[in-house]
Amino acid sequence: MNPQPTDSTRVLVVGDSPALAQTLATAESGLLRLEVHTVSSILEAEARLESLQPELVFVDWRLSGLESFLERIRSRPIGWVIIGPPLSASEVVRLVRLGAHDFLLAPHHPDEVLECLRRTVVLVRERRRAVGMTERLQHQLQQLSVLYEVGQTLTASLRLEEILPSIVEAAIHLTRAEEGGVWLLDEANEALHLRVHRSRDAEAISAAFTPPMMMPVADSLVGRAVRTSRPILLGPGVHQLDTGVLVRSLLYVPLRAHGRILGVLGVLNRMQEAAFSESDVHLLTMLGDYAAVAIEKARLFEAIQAEKGKLEAILQGIEEPVLVLDFQETLILMNPSAQQHIGLPTQAQGQLFRSVVSHPELLSLIDRKPPIGQTVRQEITLPNRLTFQASLTAVEGVGYVVVMQDITYLKELDRIKSEFVSIVSHDVRTPLTTIRGYVSLLPRVGPLNPRQQEFVEKVERAMQTIVELLNNLLDLSRLESGYALSMETCSLAEILNEATQIIRPQAEEKKHTLTLELPPNLPLIQGDPRRLEQVFLNLLSNAVKYTPPGGRITLRAREQEGYIAVQVSDTGVGIPPADLPHIFSKFYRVRREGEGAEGTGLGLAIVKSIVERHGGRVWAESEVGKGSTFTVLLPRHPIHPTLPSMPRVRGDSAQDPEPSPYKQHSQPDGIASHQAPSKGNATGEQ
Repeated sequence: MNPQPTDSTRVLVVGDSPALAQTLATAESGLLRLEVHTVSSILEAEARLESLQPELVFVDWRLSGLESFLERIRSRPIGWVIIGPPLSASEVVRLVRLGAHDFLLAPHHPDEVLECLRRTVVLVRERRRAVGMTERLQHQLQQLSVLYEVGQTLTASLRLEEILPSIVEAAIHLTRAEEGGVWLLDEANEALHLRVHRSRDAEAISAAFTPPMMMPVADSLVGRAVRTSRPILLGPGVHQLDTGVLVRSLLYVPLRAHGRILGVLGVLNRMQEAAFSESDVHLLTMLGDYAAVAIEKARLFEAIQAEKGKLEAILQGIEEPVLVLDFQETLILMNPSAQQHIGLPTQAQGQLFRSVVSHPELLSLIDRKPPIGQTVRQEITLPNRLTFQASLTAVEGVGYVVVMQDITYLKELDRIKSEFVSIVSHDVRTPLTTIRGYVSLLPRVGPLNPRQQEFVEKVERAMQTIVELLNNLLDLSRLESGYALSMETCSLAEILNEATQIIRPQAEEKKHTLTLELPPNLPLIQGDPRRLEQVFLNLLSNAVKYTPPGGRITLRAREQEGYIAVQVSDTGVGIPPADLPHIFSKFYRVRREGEGAEGTGLGLAIVKSIVERHGGRVWAESEVGKGSTFTVLLPRHPIHPTLPSMPRVRGDSAQDPEPSPYKQHSQPDGIASHQAPSKGNATGEQ
């Protein structure tokens, strides 16, 4: 690895050595171009080292202070050649340890001098290359360390006012630039707004230059980085920017995150001649990628905080209690109304819901846990005597949302209505009984002509209708007020058998095929046998009434997921789609073309009330001209589990696309005046 003829090597000769100077002069005209400097003492040599920066130093071993001189400068990449007579091995070792690279014996032979010169120059240049490479690696390591620290800072912070200054300061440090800045795009992507500007010498720069706060994307240099989505590099030289400012070098890189440009990161030099390298472009691009992700994260955090603030403001203003739980039942949000009505402590937020709430009805609602996107509802009475309609909705990515609507006043109105109906019904029955008695006595006081007899029969039928209506009203009032059930363990199979036998004469009269399908060992249930029999008598009576002669009526039961499902199917006239959602409403009667409305409209309402009081559900499916199927779902035990899934039909008794709550009342001694329908007197009107 020999030096080329064009290489210029600076040589310093220390001491009086004319023979060596002559040899070096000869060598200068050969393969090596030498720049030879001569000093007479160690002090002079030490003074010239900084300005001269020699690659090779020849020094006389006899000069005083040689050892201390070598000790002081041994770390410098300079070749040291000791000139002297043959030295002992111990002397050679001592001088090598002090930094000597070679020895030149006196008297000097030209060939020996040139060989020593070449050997030492190669050694020194290799050492300098190694030192330069080490310095570059150390610089790159420092740059990576800065990037790592910046990455940690950006990851730890969620505030733009903390992130952006760190980004600019890191860019200036990494590229050794005089100043830098960050521009962010507006929402329309039409203008860049300067968010942060920093410089090394803040006072000098700010006095001479104030960057514009806004630059258009369409016709500006900084906007070109956005338009092209590539770095912009200028320099070396003098360049005039859009703002009229002169710069010697400039580097802009786009801030890109997830394929979208958020802004531009830039550095520039206006005073120093240094140009930015490809390494600077690479480093600044890496920093820009870090910065873009951090900026987007900070913006998302700010947006989330803003939305959270709006949500909290909305929750604060909602009068109804609202609770939000995650899927692990941790309370993450509550409004003041919920805190007040439920009695939650101030520090309840962030704790497990069951650790701060002990209300059994509210906990039973949480236990129902509906699937994502669905809602369950339940009535809840709090210790403050207020009654709420509580809905529990599962929201994907959030958890469970509980909204409680105060229905105390509705319950009170319902109680007053029931009391009113009960009082009126009782009061009407007394004069009605008198009228009925006198009507029955009319034939005894004298014969009636056919016209009079027809009128008396019409009066009797009208009174019978009124009696049925009063009985149904009283029955429904007792059911809704919670005083009409007497719960016991009973056999649903026996109840269905009895109801079938009671209805069979009516079915045979219309030539219907009445079939009862029961599985073996149908489980026992908890319920009121008389009321359950009333449910199926109503449904079977309706099936007989609205099925043409010769039709089929089927009563079947099966066990299903802890429930017993009972279906009453017929091949009757069916229920029009417009009427199906309302058939379980009070006083609703299906009107068919060419027919008058029959019944009181309370039969199916009573069915619905009895079934729901047993913790079950009832719904209907029907097709006009093909028949109807009424399904009753009853729990095997008197508990309130989540009901199994059911078809969404327009005749759902709940009149709501979501399951209705079923509150299990205590069962005092029941008093019921309404008897099961007998032949020719069906109370299950549609």
